[in-house]
Formats: sequence, C-alpha cells, structure tokens
Amino acid sequence: MPQSTPLYRRPAFVFGPPLVMAIAGVTLLIQAAFGAGSLGVVKQKLETLAEAETPAFTIRESDWVRAKLTDPNSVFVVVNKHRQINPKSFEPNDLVKVQSSKTLDNSRKLVLSQEAASALEEMAQGLSAAGQGKLFLNSAYRSYDYQAELFIGKVKQYGKAEALLKSARAGYSEHQTGLAADVSVPEQGCAILACFGNTPAGKWIHEHSWKYGFIVRYLETTTSTTGYAYEPWHLRYVGKEVARLYHANGIQTLEEFWGLPPAPDYLSATTESTSN
Repeated sequence: MPQSTPLYRRPAFVFGPPLVMAIAGVTLLIQAAFGAGSLGVVKQKLETLAEAETPAFTIRESDWVRAKLTDPNSVFVVVNKHRQINPKSFEPNDLVKVQSSKTLDNSRKLVLSQEAASALEEMAQGLSAAGQGKLFLNSAYRSYDYQAELFIGKVKQYGKAEALLKSARAGYSEHQTGLAADVSVPEQGCAILACFGNTPAGKWIHEHSWKYGFIVRYLETTTSTTGYAYEPWHLRYVGKEVARLYHANGIQTLEEFWGLPPAPDYLSATTESTSN
C-alpha cells in the first residue's frame, strides 16, 4: 500500500473559527484608534472572550478529514472493534524513540509516531511542572505480531470474555498506529490499573492531556461504545485541534466525535484466524 506523502501525514491543522478573524480585525481597529499603549489590555480581554466560546465542530465536517478516518498514516484514523487497520501488517514509517529526560522515563526504549512522541515529551514536562511527578511510558507502538501474542496471553490469563474487555485483537489495536501510549507515574502507584484515574497524576492527565493533543480513549462510562473497560492510562494522540474540540464540546469517545456507530463487539465477519 503506498505511503502518504509527508504533506498529508500527521497534519497539524488549525481550523480556526471565524471568531479568530473577527478578533484580529477588532484588534487592528482598536490599535489604530487608541494607539499601542492600550492594545495589550484589550487583546487580553479579547483572548479571554475567545477562550470562553465553545469552538465550532467544523473540523469533522471536512470531507478530506473524514476520508482520513480509515488511513493508518493519518492522525485522524479511528481504530475500534469495527474498524480494522488496513493493511493488517501496517507499520508507521515515522516511528521514533521517545526521549527520556528528567520528566519522562522511557527506559524500555519504546517508540511512537514522531508527532505523538514530541507531544508526549511536552506533556511530561507539563505534568512535572504541575508537581505531579515523572511520567513513565509503559507501552507505545506494538506490531501486529506482538499484539497477537499479547491477546493470546490475555485470553490465557483472564479467559476470552474478559480478555476482550482488556485487550484488542491483532489488527484492531490503536497501539499499532503509533499514536497510543500507556503511561503511569510509578511513585503514585496504580500503574496500568483503574485506580490510576484517582491518583493526582491520573486526574491531571484526565483534565489536561487535551492541551497536548491527547485524549483518554477509554473512560468508565464508555464501555458500551468502545467495548473496552476503563483505562485511565491509555492515551490516544489525535492532534491538538481535535483534542481541543473534543474537550470543549464534552465528547467522550472518538465514535461520538466523528459520528460513527458504537463498536462494543467485533463484527461477525471477524474471524479468529484473521484477528488473533
């Protein structure tokens, strides 16, 4: 399958609402009328007003963007139990090792898509600056074959029914896109456990990860839509503009954001031979 060109891969779009242009025009008029001395105060008030507005949902109305929902090279791709990665052997060609630092521990030398890796490094800095500890990267990109082995292991450990709530079959995992990361803050405990959501770091991530382009993909209330149990540690990179709209409009799943049907179970056409 041909790879997308760099121009179309991982686009960092800013679909600004018309309000932004209006603000710019008003600012210029004020500057001309009252001089630069008053501009700083006026600009600050206008920015506050802009932030108070709930952003329009224009991004999901773009036919070009919606066409990318099935493209594993795109930051907009949606992977769930109805939407298999195609081709199943897909591997991102921009994988990079996430850089360890004083704010992020990637001692496992895991890799993510370049854009997601940079965003995670930035988020770790924000987490640390907020006094919430050092981020640990537990899992990142997984190949099709690795996910197949992982799912089989989960079935042996928990039984098939519970495994389907805890892990994806090969070809249906967000981790294969290089856009998903499982994180923890070891000093606060609850690594890769639901209780991580109640830790200070887990709460901070839930409230602030959108600023860095991430969403917490599987919430306590969304199992009937996603088919997965609560995973406060599982972050999906969607880009800053989608994350901003997602947060501002109170969206809880990518299915809801893009107007896609719930996918709580695999389709009947999904066979054991092709999915695990």
